[in-house]
Amino acid sequence: MTVWTHSVALPVLVSLATTIVVGLSVTPRLAARGKRIQAAHDARDRFGDSVLDILALCGNLQSMLGDAGLGDPPRPKLQSECDRWEGQIDETTAWLTDHWQRFALGYLGTLGTRDLVVEYVACARGVWLSSRPLTERVHLLREMTEPIQTIYFERRWRVIGEIPKAQERLRVTLASVKQSKQASDEA
Repeated sequence: MTVWTHSVALPVLVSLATTIVVGLSVTPRLAARGKRIQAAHDARDRFGDSVLDILALCGNLQSMLGDAGLGDPPRPKLQSECDRWEGQIDETTAWLTDHWQRFALGYLGTLGTRDLVVEYVACARGVWLSSRPLTERVHLLREMTEPIQTIYFERRWRVIGEIPKAQERLRVTLASVKQSKQASDEA
């Protein structure tokens, strides 16, 4: 009986005790961490979807605003589409402004990528709420959003050399938006 106890029962009891201790102490922490990691990835996915939505909606609006020579009969229907797209851009930029911390704080602060996201979100919302003409707002929003798409969501192997150029383009665009706002505030 003692040989059986030492050779079979003791390892089984040690394994059972280890499983219980790990299940009570480590597993809940891993599950909580998994939820936080999943939430961070979901927020980044939503950020990526928002950027694509803004680009698509700006493209739609630019194509409609560029077609000003359309006849009178279809114009009311097209205007309702433009109004709907404007509303979607408003909702998207509002979501970005309200939830920037969910996705921006996940990027490295040392490389300036976090600051670019925060600055982009603030400027995008500011441009959209500004009193500029619609065509100018759409143009500026698209100019700001294209580099964001390249920097954060393009495949790295495709754009590794383009990222510094896109970051510089974004910084220049954001600086010009801020400068034009300061000039309009002073006037």
